[in-house]
Amino acid sequence: MTVKPNLPSTQAWLADSWQRSIGAGLSEFQLPQELRLDASELKQKHEQYQMLIALVQSHVLPLFNQLMAHSNSRLLLSDAEGYVLRHWGVSRYSTKLADVALDIGVNWLEQHKGTNAIGTALTAKQAVSVVGEQHFIRQNRFMSCTACPIFSPQGEMLGVIDITSEQQRHTQQTLMLVSSLAQQVETALLCHLPDSRYRIDLAAQPNLLNSGWQGIVIADSDGRIVGCNPMAKQLLSHAKVGDSVEQYLGDNWSCAGGFNQHLDLHLQTQPLNIPSAKSRVATSNKSLNQLGVRFRDPQLERAWQQANKVITKQIPLLVLGETGVGKEQFVKKLHAQSARRTEPLVAVNCAALPAELVESELFGYQAGAFTGANRTGFIGKIRQAHGGFLFLDEIGEMPLAAQSRLLRVLQEREVVPVGSNQSFKVDIQIIAATHMDLEKQVTQGLFRQDLFYRLNGLQVRLPALRERQDIERIIHKLHRKHRIALQTICPELLGQMMQHDWPGNLRELDNLMQVACLMAEGDDTLTWQHLPDYLAQKLACEPLKVDPLNAQLLNTQLLNEEQPLGEEVKTGQHSVSYPLAGKVVSDKVTSGKIAAQPTVTAVQSDSLYEAIYSNVLQAYQACGGNVSQCAKRLGISRNALYRRLKHMGLKG
Repeated sequence: MTVKPNLPSTQAWLADSWQRSIGAGLSEFQLPQELRLDASELKQKHEQYQMLIALVQSHVLPLFNQLMAHSNSRLLLSDAEGYVLRHWGVSRYSTKLADVALDIGVNWLEQHKGTNAIGTALTAKQAVSVVGEQHFIRQNRFMSCTACPIFSPQGEMLGVIDITSEQQRHTQQTLMLVSSLAQQVETALLCHLPDSRYRIDLAAQPNLLNSGWQGIVIADSDGRIVGCNPMAKQLLSHAKVGDSVEQYLGDNWSCAGGFNQHLDLHLQTQPLNIPSAKSRVATSNKSLNQLGVRFRDPQLERAWQQANKVITKQIPLLVLGETGVGKEQFVKKLHAQSARRTEPLVAVNCAALPAELVESELFGYQAGAFTGANRTGFIGKIRQAHGGFLFLDEIGEMPLAAQSRLLRVLQEREVVPVGSNQSFKVDIQIIAATHMDLEKQVTQGLFRQDLFYRLNGLQVRLPALRERQDIERIIHKLHRKHRIALQTICPELLGQMMQHDWPGNLRELDNLMQVACLMAEGDDTLTWQHLPDYLAQKLACEPLKVDPLNAQLLNTQLLNEEQPLGEEVKTGQHSVSYPLAGKVVSDKVTSGKIAAQPTVTAVQSDSLYEAIYSNVLQAYQACGGNVSQCAKRLGISRNALYRRLKHMGLKG
């Protein structure tokens, strides 16, 4: 007999959270299995969020210690994926807190832990208190937890700050405290923006200038806005990044203090500490690497760096790549990092629009322009994007008639709605994307040559998944995203997935991982039997290009072993005989429950031997001959790499 949970009905957000917990398959009477990062994953998280952790320690921890030192409470910081990054406070957990695994590296999303402050704040994107009986899991109901999201200056949710107490019952004052702590971190992030030179505090009353609720504008040495908080946008009528501070606050904005009569605002300006040019560049790069966008594939990183340069000059960008490589996500990240991030990003799928509606959707129309038109007219996607980004996806499938009108918009920077004679000026950053060969389309008369050259200010190509050097990291990342509990991937399966062509690219891999993780619910290892039959058979039939155990086994076990090639390498249940050059040695692999797994036959031994050395050579060349970087990339010791390079004749 199934016991129906007693859903809380006093607050809508709480009832919704309990429903989500039930939908995730959790039981309020059973402690769920924890999802925890391993040591290497946790180290990577700490490196990525180093700046955020440091700002919490310097701006939040002192106040927490002062106000909560008397209570049995802990301050926690999680990332946007729900993993606890750090905690501070009581020296050790009580037995109860230890039992619920409120520890570093553990995931506290609702789908894994039920209703709780960290997971619910991430979902609701707002500050919440989950007190006692409001927790979905019964074993968690001895706690009071209050959490608030932390947002970057670009509006991206970076993580959550949380206070958890075992005995003290949280009140509205605790919620206000945690919200204030999160706000202090956001202000610190604002002041650490690249090119920050001045901080201007704004308030209607002088006693509010240091209240924590004042408007804050960050300006560069030229007096241009590089960032501002929501209150500043409200006080200055939606000021934008890149605007001159002078146009809002007058000539005397840089004075230490003052009063703007036109806006009835009190001002307080202070210079920010300016490091040396060298350290400023390092800090700028560090902040981008830790809190911004990072790509570990060289081709993708090059495309990213080039694209960021041209969009600051309003040069059109053409993004090429196969279906599913992430063109739309690439553009979204560009927008979030750009000076236009506070303005709209309007995406138009040119392939999804009927030919007869393309012009009205893009350019808008006047009231009564055609039968069935909206009685008030329609502004159109281009004018909706004014001040921001216009993303024309699948531009290669736009009808020729619409292409000619779009060309005029790009040339004149103005739009004439359908059925109207009035033109409207627009300020937009144009980004187009397609999986087609536009130059070939031009020669076939299917795409206007003049429009192609107008769109092709800079052309970047996003690599297919099979071409990316970070494919193993992507597989593990998507696996962590969709796995139900702590789980590993079968090494043989990982090896085959890394060499598969993935014609649907990231979209195909993401869909596959979502289904496979669902099929593998409750299992410790994701194996062949969890894949859809069609893909399992397809992967099993593909010829092996790499060691079936995976690249890590190939690098670490073979390269780090002292015995020469041709001797047997034993590890756990696996026993593989690697060949001498030009010889054939069959393998013996025992792998438990794995079904339909591919095996290495005798005729594949030579190619296996070649793959081993090819792997080393490619890594060595990619690192420009830097042995330390190459060893780190391969996951082996420098001495082991020196031995291999010497054997290959690359080192004396």
